[in-house]
Amino acid sequence: MRRIASFVTTLLSYLSFPTIILAQRTPTRIEINPPPVGYSDLGVFIRNVLFLIFGVAALAVLVMLIWGAFEWITSGGDKDAVGKARGKILNALIGLAVLAVAFAIASLAAQFTGINLFEIIIPTPQNPAPIAPRP
Repeated sequence: MRRIASFVTTLLSYLSFPTIILAQRTPTRIEINPPPVGYSDLGVFIRNVLFLIFGVAALAVLVMLIWGAFEWITSGGDKDAVGKARGKILNALIGLAVLAVAFAIASLAAQFTGINLFEIIIPTPQNPAPIAPRP
């Protein structure tokens, strides 16, 4: 019982005699500055990631085509090796078609929705979103 009483009196003494009142301090101005290094806009980051993904995919297709052609040339007339090389080249061309269709669908969806995936503008405090006029 003594511990509880001691705790309560200590707590009340701390609460009843505040030494610093933080509510009376003068307000400070908070400034948001763009980072000195890196991306200051999320839209630029998304655009660069999309270009990187499409570039890596196109490079992978090119590597697979060259690899398949090299295997075909070095097959020496072996029907199994020629079949594997032909399959590799065919899969690379299918990958290229899928990449082209994905790019076309992204561009088409951007035109229908009005959101250009390669020119994304995300509002920031320094660059607020424009307000569309009401009809």
